[in-house]
Amino acid sequence: LGVSSSDRHLLYRGEGSASGGAHTTEELAELFRGSQEYAKVEEGLRAEWDEDWRGVLGNATAPGSGGGEDEGGPGHVERYSQKYKNPFWTSVVLNMKRSFKLWKRDRTFIRAGIIKNLAMGLSVGAVFLNTNVNSSFFGVLFQGNLFIMLGAMTSAPDKVDDRAIFYKHADSNFYPALAYIIGQALALIPQMLIDVLLFGICVYWMVGFVATAKGFFIYLALFFSFNFTMGQLFGCLASFAPSRTVVQAGGALILLLNTLFCGYIVAPTVIPPYYIWLYWSMPLSWVYRALLLNEFTSKDYQDGSGDEAMEAFGFLHNNEPYSRDWIAYCFAYLLPFCGLCMILSAVCLTKLRLEGAQTGTPDMPTEEEEGDTVHELSQDDTPQDFVPVNLSFENLSYEVKASKGSEQVTLLDNISGIFQAGRMCALMGESGAGKTTLLDVISMRKQSGNITGDIKLNGFPQEAIGFRRCSGYVEQFDVQSAELTVRETIRFSAELRLESSDPVYDSEGGIEGHIDTIIKALELTREADVLVGSEDDGGLTFEQKKRLSIAVELAASPSIVFLDEPTSGLDARAAMLVMSGLRKICDSGRTVVATIHQPSSAVFDKFDDLLLLKKGGKTVFFGELGPCSSNLVHYFEGLGCSPMKKGENPATWMLNAIAEKIMPAGGDERFALDFSAAWQDSQNNQDLKDRLTEIIESKDEALEIKYGTQFAASRGQRNTLMARRLVTIYWRSPAYNLSRMMLSLLIATLLSTVFIPIRRKEVLEEAEMVSYLSTIFISFIIIGVLSITSVLPVMLSIRDMYYRHKEAGMLDSRSVARALA
Repeated sequence: LGVSSSDRHLLYRGEGSASGGAHTTEELAELFRGSQEYAKVEEGLRAEWDEDWRGVLGNATAPGSGGGEDEGGPGHVERYSQKYKNPFWTSVVLNMKRSFKLWKRDRTFIRAGIIKNLAMGLSVGAVFLNTNVNSSFFGVLFQGNLFIMLGAMTSAPDKVDDRAIFYKHADSNFYPALAYIIGQALALIPQMLIDVLLFGICVYWMVGFVATAKGFFIYLALFFSFNFTMGQLFGCLASFAPSRTVVQAGGALILLLNTLFCGYIVAPTVIPPYYIWLYWSMPLSWVYRALLLNEFTSKDYQDGSGDEAMEAFGFLHNNEPYSRDWIAYCFAYLLPFCGLCMILSAVCLTKLRLEGAQTGTPDMPTEEEEGDTVHELSQDDTPQDFVPVNLSFENLSYEVKASKGSEQVTLLDNISGIFQAGRMCALMGESGAGKTTLLDVISMRKQSGNITGDIKLNGFPQEAIGFRRCSGYVEQFDVQSAELTVRETIRFSAELRLESSDPVYDSEGGIEGHIDTIIKALELTREADVLVGSEDDGGLTFEQKKRLSIAVELAASPSIVFLDEPTSGLDARAAMLVMSGLRKICDSGRTVVATIHQPSSAVFDKFDDLLLLKKGGKTVFFGELGPCSSNLVHYFEGLGCSPMKKGENPATWMLNAIAEKIMPAGGDERFALDFSAAWQDSQNNQDLKDRLTEIIESKDEALEIKYGTQFAASRGQRNTLMARRLVTIYWRSPAYNLSRMMLSLLIATLLSTVFIPIRRKEVLEEAEMVSYLSTIFISFIIIGVLSITSVLPVMLSIRDMYYRHKEAGMLDSRSVARALA
């Protein structure tokens, strides 16, 4: 077949091939059909079965078995009679335990819920403390139910993310969908009890509702039932909604229908006939009516004042006051309503498969692009306007306070090293050795803990403003705006991180030429005008986003580039593509430092130097790897480690070597070799100390990294660029914009059509007048809720991007605030 290209992108015919170019997929398929491997597959398909699968397949005769053996005889395979291993209620219990464990471990959510419920309960109770005004009771009970609905609505979008886990379990026949729904619902009962008890107790006794045990427990039961019902209703919405944004929009509509037709905003006697079915359908109308009856039909209102209050607010049935029997009717309605929501949720989860769009662009290049993808790019293809930096650090330590107790935990212990310009250094070690911690400490991203030691750039002390402007940091799971294209994302970084006096602006092509050079260097030419996208909407693949993250940092022409796990989550070809890009960046004279986990031999061979750590943040090895990692191998073999076998991956062998226990002659484990102590006593470490001293003594004032301003761009440029970016993000968020417009139109239609029958009345009754005023009130509430719920996902994304831009020294919070305003 020939050999693969250097970027593992294409397979080429051998040099002696009659026709040049790459093999087509059809040619590869034809070659496979003529191979011995394909013949073995054919032979396996024609072979007789060793077992009798007739019972499993449901056939009288198993194909190719020659009749097989009698059912129940030797070789017979027992038929699976059940789709799921566990009975239904066992699956329910298992799902309940799993969901409960997840809830219990989210301590922050539980604490926030407790504080929220206490604050709301005490504030409402204090405002209406021991009230004797009937209208206040109506308002308090409505506000309590509204508070419950808002809590259920805000938690509904999280269930969209849980669907991916259910789909995975369903594909493996873990449990039926209904068992999953019931288990989740039961697991949330403790949270609902916390909500109802903390809020309900404060409100009930502070406001001064009927002081009887019967009335109090009915009140709690109604609130709990409504909380449970709304959880299932919003869960049903989340089971078929395509995205979180749709869930939030649909939740706002459910909230509107329940509040508008519950009997408080528009009195039941005012609701027009064509909307009365909504009044009898909404769960809130049943619960709200039952709560009012629980209060106004109690012994405190035996003089008939309770019936008068209910009649004044339009709560009449066939022109007669409601009896207490309607409290029981409420429970009778909510029970099947919850069951129906659960069944619909299970059906939707089973029948509908709502997953994210496919990401990425086609891998195979066009004929015009083959030249760029097949051949390595030259160093001239990478940006050159930067000051080379040698970063040195000596006796670097980092301590944090233990999570329990007052002790200090050492994460980095007197680490020294040099990251040289034009060389790529790997930070490696076992899990918990402190690789990422060291990267964060050096790049000034640790805001807590105690840091000691010296960090110098070209022999000069590290300074925050200068370091941030001359360095780039690529996070393991970097965040980019899904609504922007690759080119726009890189341009935003370049315009904010390059001064107007930068030579890039005076070069041929200007800033756009600079961006094109970066895109070409990271092989993102075909994706240049593709939206970054997200898991829900599609877009770039994980590997393409990795290269984009590197390109965003390279746009600032940094002297040093830090990368946290740049190859994690990538296949072999994607990892080599990323590493080839890093190699080009390094060969241009930049300093490249990357944490790496279990690299392949080809990936490991891309690095020049290695800093190896062990648990506790102790140095095991630092220095040049040498050809084929020869220096590394000679060092550890000299300490007595098992020799590396031919063809073994040096990175894997190295990690296995430091896990060995190398005993002295006597074989006493107490005196086993300490690799960290061996490094401290080694000649390599002494040479490192001499080099560190030499760097400080021979520093050149011309190479000092310093800038006159904190930001590269002026305040006006930062504000303008950020505002333009946010406008683009909002404009390219159709789900956000369309859902708000459609929902606003629907809300306006509902509110305006409710009063059509009485719009020309010259004299309004009390219930009608109150309904008019209440509708004005609820209009502002719904608009506010809609704005909050719809803008939250967009704002969370903007906030995450701001944190990233702030750490990179691109802008401050004032620029974001002005852009949002």
